[in-house]
Amino acid sequence: MKHLILMAILLLTVGFANAQRLKNSSGSTIGYIQDGRVKNSSGSTIGYFENDRVKNSSGSTIGYFENGRVKNSSGNTIGSVDNGRVKNSSGSTIGYFENGRVKNSSGSTIGYYEDVRGVHAALYFFFFFY
Repeated sequence: MKHLILMAILLLTVGFANAQRLKNSSGSTIGYIQDGRVKNSSGSTIGYFENDRVKNSSGSTIGYFENGRVKNSSGNTIGSVDNGRVKNSSGSTIGYFENGRVKNSSGSTIGYYEDVRGVHAALYFFFFFY
């Protein structure tokens, strides 16, 4: 569930000018996006973003963002983002973001984001960590 929430946060906020980092609740970097490449904490490329689509390291589309919904490669909705709230496929709120912090539905901080701008952030976690 943490990864689903963090993914949604990234989805809303990523751009490509600088590396955008995502950190766990301990403050350790768990991944980042740079120049359209999705990288793990070791810096290895594990996927790509191309035209709001998420591609695995082989280049196959594994998901995308459309009209506020995160969808898998089959077009099934696996989550959504609505007014800063991250929702699961059933529409239940499972977390939110606030002042650079990612919080679960109980309000506990489960992660942080830095310099993140755009749609690709949530996709990062939905498809590479959830």
